[in-house]
Amino acid sequence: MSMVPLQHKAAGHEGPMQSNDGSLFVKPTTNQEIEFYNETQNRKMQLGQEVPYGNSLCDWMPEFVGVLYPGASNDLIRETGGNIQKELLDKATDTLELEGENKQYLILNNSLYGFSQPSIMDIKLGSVLYDSSANHDKVKRMKHVSANTTSGSLKFRIAGMIIKDDFQGKLPAEIPGMKLEDVCTTEFERGYLTFNKYFGRKLTKDTVGEGLKIFFRYNKLPEKVQNLIIQNFHTRLQMLYNCLLDEEIRIVSGSLFFVFENDITRWEKLFFEDPIIAPQMTVEDDDDDDDDEEEDDEELPYYTQKDGKNMIQIRKGTTEDEYTSDSETENSDLAPLSTLKIIDFAHASYTPGKGHDEEIVSGIENLFGIIEHI
Repeated sequence: MSMVPLQHKAAGHEGPMQSNDGSLFVKPTTNQEIEFYNETQNRKMQLGQEVPYGNSLCDWMPEFVGVLYPGASNDLIRETGGNIQKELLDKATDTLELEGENKQYLILNNSLYGFSQPSIMDIKLGSVLYDSSANHDKVKRMKHVSANTTSGSLKFRIAGMIIKDDFQGKLPAEIPGMKLEDVCTTEFERGYLTFNKYFGRKLTKDTVGEGLKIFFRYNKLPEKVQNLIIQNFHTRLQMLYNCLLDEEIRIVSGSLFFVFENDITRWEKLFFEDPIIAPQMTVEDDDDDDDDEEEDDEELPYYTQKDGKNMIQIRKGTTEDEYTSDSETENSDLAPLSTLKIIDFAHASYTPGKGHDEEIVSGIENLFGIIEHI
């Protein structure tokens, strides 16, 4: 599985990559994030078909494919009885130029795959931007950021945006309290405008609507398409809000990931049909092996596969074809025209008995209240 730098990144830390064909998103991760993805998918599987699509948190998360390790996994060692060629182990340790043997990478289906000219926005949720493990300096720094931005006043903040440059480098109208040239970079070769983290930090409770308006309106899409995009995101946010009211979780520094298509030819090709939310394309495990092998499968949520230098643990229910997709045309046709995902779960956990996360729920409520009037 060949990896290249991520093509579009609105915000976040360095390190994310994508598969060569763009179908997979790969980023450094933690045990806590892996556990959260596993737990969320397990809960979804337990619900089965009883709950309408969109009512489960899993429906709003990027599709979890598996985990990539720099060396042989414990599962692989157990399955092979420790009889792994030294050459294979040596090759695995330099996967993706990993620094140290304890690195692990999360493999997700890339939410941007199939988009032709995507506009992207990352919105950080909540007013608390640190967890209990943060050191004193980070706590102090993050409290300052929250107190002086919409993270504190609205419980959400625009962390970054990338929009299609439809006006040959001309920036939008100025917003009070900032100079756009200080927070926006024009990428003429790629044809995009990139708004850095300071764009969102300079927005206030009174001006954040203008910032959101740039994302949704500063393009050459027909007004009816812009209106449809805004309407669909408004509906998605309401659905996600209702979903999260039923989830007993805590998510610190989680984000909302907005994407919509700027290529009008794709809109025309798909007859301007943009579903609010569509089921993720997963394949049920229909293994007909004997009972003993089925019991073994139940013990392990992954199967392990070697792909070149990589030791990859693929979550069961995901086919090999899905994570090595080579049909760009077909997947472009299947890609939505806009999508909303909740992302970043390095500091997320399930908290039974403690109710919903008021921080992220309030942030989403404030957000769709503002988007409604753009």
